Amino acid sequence: MSADTNGTDASRYVLITQCLQNDLFLNSGCRLKLPDTVVPQMLVGNDDFDLRAGGNGPDNARAEAIRNGPLGILLAATVGRAFDSNVPLHVINIRDWHVPGDTYDAERRAYGAHCERGTWGVGYVEGLEPWLDPTRASDLADYAERGGARIYHLRSDSVFDFRPRIEHRGDTRKFRSSELEDILDVLVQGSDQHLEKLRTLLSEGDHSAVDKLAREIDSRGTPQTEATVYVVVIGVYTDIKVQTLLVGLRTRYDLPNLGVSDTFTASATLERHLAGLDYAVRVLDVEVIHGVNDLVRFLGLPPPLEDESPVVARMNYARYRSFFQDKQNVLAFQDEKLRQYVALTERRSLEVYERIKRANTFLIWFGCTFLGATLVFAVLKELWPDRFGGWQIVAITGGVGLLQLVTAFISKPVRDLQQNLTNLAVFKMILESHSLKTALARFHLPTPHTLRDLQTETEKGVAAAQIDVLRQQVLAIQEFDSADFGDLAKLARAFGEDGVDGAPTNDATPKSLVETQAAAPPD
Repeated sequence: MSADTNGTDASRYVLITQCLQNDLFLNSGCRLKLPDTVVPQMLVGNDDFDLRAGGNGPDNARAEAIRNGPLGILLAATVGRAFDSNVPLHVINIRDWHVPGDTYDAERRAYGAHCERGTWGVGYVEGLEPWLDPTRASDLADYAERGGARIYHLRSDSVFDFRPRIEHRGDTRKFRSSELEDILDVLVQGSDQHLEKLRTLLSEGDHSAVDKLAREIDSRGTPQTEATVYVVVIGVYTDIKVQTLLVGLRTRYDLPNLGVSDTFTASATLERHLAGLDYAVRVLDVEVIHGVNDLVRFLGLPPPLEDESPVVARMNYARYRSFFQDKQNVLAFQDEKLRQYVALTERRSLEVYERIKRANTFLIWFGCTFLGATLVFAVLKELWPDRFGGWQIVAITGGVGLLQLVTAFISKPVRDLQQNLTNLAVFKMILESHSLKTALARFHLPTPHTLRDLQTETEKGVAAAQIDVLRQQVLAIQEFDSADFGDLAKLARAFGEDGVDGAPTNDATPKSLVETQAAAPPD
């Protein structure tokens, strides 16, 4: 698309920003702030500016760095250009916005204080205000416009932006339409005359009339315009707020051109970020747009950068598109192999364990009975020496060999039971570790990079790098194994040295397997 296209094809362009606020990007005292490894990628790109240097408050140098970063460049190329044009660009800024009350108290207890009215943290990310809030009127302003830019300020008090704020919900079980839905009803379905009426009503602050206008358009059953609508979402969190917003858009409106940016969305971790984008693509059929230039084109404007690689730091989602499928394949293979191993060994292990348990139980009871009988006859001998004189030798033998009898009939069976349980745990750990290593090997080795005929140094390097990744992963698994086996070895030694009556460790038991695994160097 080109700038001319934006003005001649009767298309409508809507940019929705989600929670571009100081608390979530810059306030280190806020528990909901994105990690320091994530924030610079969105705000300053490849620049090495330290965003933490300004502290929790306004900082001119930081604001300047953010204005010159990728997000600032995007807003300047879209909203900034609309300032000097008569072609409309609709910008819906959704902010998390809280005032004291029961609803906020519940969130505050769960996530800490955040986005409170009147604080620096609730404001737009510093440096981006010239585009997100060009008039700088009141913090309660709902609408602003400059040139072709029409900016709608919406305040949400929950994860669900299509749910009205608490003061507008009433006592009914079905929520009335929210401010977001009212505005989108007009933008998506209304005629040009409806758009002009919306401008007038919002400028006058007549929200009830806006709701009536939206309901009037909605009640007609068919769109009052043939304009193609392009909607794109940026902001945070990808897997929570952004995903919920996209679900609301997809379930309420027929939007063939609905997009989300992978460069200007983020979550607490890369995996959560990818999970949100993966859901958007596979379930919601949302287009993922990478970088600055493609996003500007999506909004009907010419790209601002000849080469965006020095600016854009985020990786393209397309490179991670198969991440979750690959992850599931590895885990599924591991689970399948583990089930096979367990099926082969579980029955025999249980039979051996039950046999040892029955034998040891018999020995323990037999030993206790024998010792008890010996003690009883010894007592009877003392009471009636004439009648039980024949048992004197038995009593003396039992008394002299008491320690040996305890060791033979009680201590050793208990140690054998404990050792059997330890060996079963070790066996299960070995099977789990082996199945995971096998799954990783099957994932890394049978690839086009490693199986092809290697003819150049570059191809050899790529294949070697693939194998090196596998080697590092296997070594990491073996480090975990060594730590676990070491703990089991300590447990086995504790039972051998400090167990029943201080009995010595029985070297004939399979305990040596634990110690061997703990002491063995990585392969």
